[in-house]
Amino acid sequence: MNNIIYIKDFSIFPGPRYKNLGAASGEEFRENVLLPKLKERDDWIINLDGVAGYGSSFLEESFGGCIREGISPSVMRGIVNRLVSFDDPDLIPEIKGYVEDAILAKEKTSK
Repeated sequence: MNNIIYIKDFSIFPGPRYKNLGAASGEEFRENVLLPKLKERDDWIINLDGVAGYGSSFLEESFGGCIREGISPSVMRGIVNRLVSFDDPDLIPEIKGYVEDAILAKEKTSK
């Protein structure tokens, strides 16, 4: 399959939320990997396995940040439904929560 994004290909040591805080940030992953890929197509499977661990700020900035950057809720909900993690399946509902929180925040500011 050529529609799989492996986060370990970005870094096996995912870093902080923002680029100015350190290497392999969630902001960098979102800007350099997720957003360009989502502009190509919206049926990506994201494999979360093979890294040393994730900080919540990396995950929130990567996935919730896509909503703040204009990716539609339906696309991001589809991405969340195709997340894969055998190493730590609890990451999937955590990421779903970040996406849903970002959707709610965006809806509040657009009213």
